Amino acid sequence: MRINLQKASLGALVASMLLACPPPPGACDTSGTGSIVLTFSGLPDGVTPTVTLRGPSEQTVTMAQTLMVGSGTWAVSAELVTVSDPVVRTVYAGRVSAPNFCLTRGSTQAVDVAFSKVPTSNRLWVGNSAGGTGNLHGFDSAALRATGTAASAWNQDVAGSASAAFDRDGNLWALGNTTADPLVVRFPAGAFAASTRPMPDRRIDLAAVRCFPRASALAFDPQGNLYVASPCQKEVYRIDAAQLASEMPTPAVTLTGFQSPSALAFGPGGALFVGDNGADEVVRYEASALSGASPMPTVKLKARRSTMPADTSVFGVTALAFDLAGNLWAFDFGSSNVVYHFPAVELTGSGTKSLQPGVRITVAVTGIPEGLAFDEGGGLWLPMRQGDVVRLAPEQLTVSTGAAAPTQPDRTITGSALGYARDPAFFPAPKGLPLFHALP
Repeated sequence: MRINLQKASLGALVASMLLACPPPPGACDTSGTGSIVLTFSGLPDGVTPTVTLRGPSEQTVTMAQTLMVGSGTWAVSAELVTVSDPVVRTVYAGRVSAPNFCLTRGSTQAVDVAFSKVPTSNRLWVGNSAGGTGNLHGFDSAALRATGTAASAWNQDVAGSASAAFDRDGNLWALGNTTADPLVVRFPAGAFAASTRPMPDRRIDLAAVRCFPRASALAFDPQGNLYVASPCQKEVYRIDAAQLASEMPTPAVTLTGFQSPSALAFGPGGALFVGDNGADEVVRYEASALSGASPMPTVKLKARRSTMPADTSVFGVTALAFDLAGNLWAFDFGSSNVVYHFPAVELTGSGTKSLQPGVRITVAVTGIPEGLAFDEGGGLWLPMRQGDVVRLAPEQLTVSTGAAAPTQPDRTITGSALGYARDPAFFPAPKGLPLFHALP
């Protein structure tokens, strides 16, 4: 009995000594528990956030609450929140008041996650190549739901708007408008919260591109690497995600063999499709091939104009976009003004394939469509005449039409200050599309 009492006394003594001994300098004490009081603000009613806490344990919470957790070092992060919309969703980003902290035994840490709208979300963005005012315009979703005249919610002259792509945070990446501008510039999403002219926070040039026209398209792959097409160099360059902070990176990969690369699109599985308007074809690169030193395409697709065997003429390729079913849409600007698509089942294979388009839609001959973009409802947006951006409804995308009776758009949005629009883009892209900025 005496031995047991001695053991108990010794255990109590050791425990008391451990509690009295402070952790090493700079360390966070992990003994005991504490409280985290988590609050949210800024979200519309009924919208649920997702906040993750990582420390001695990991928890994901979706509502304000007080948590009893183990002491130690904690990190708090908030996922982007999307709110549904028939055209383009709204995105909210959370700012965490205490993203990292040491929770000591018996203490309480307050953490507020303040959400605010990402200013580039819930809008259609288009460049303006001539006429009107401002070379970059943003139209609110509410103005896009019916035919009519609309003032752009955002309108400024910026250093880049020739072709635009978004990253997952809503930052806008664009090709420079003139030879005096950098080849690629980035505007942080927050810069569009004000109506003043934003300045780019990233500027990228490539030493190999000193000719004109320098670049025609840009696109992110699923890993966040940026691809840039240069018609004058007849090449496509990959700038790795880790290189995007450099002002003069050396491309990680260079794709060659084009006549005039005009459009880029990533498809399901990360395959890259390059529209070569000089060769009137679409070239496919497998995702696995793009990591090699000298990637080679697997298949070249040509869209036949006629069903007559003797007529070997094909459509040009000035824009590309995928729909939710995996069909690849293209546009032939010029003599035909035809929007057409390659069915998903035809996009694989090898060699050169000459195909009849699954659907061919003729639009007004007076239109100058530069660029294609799908919305949340499956509609296809494209620039048209001066001052106009139009939408083709999903049901219109199943019916072929000819020059004698061209398709009349489902909606026509006339920008009160818009000239000739180009390269429409949404942030976020509709969920399910094979785009880097297609959020869940």
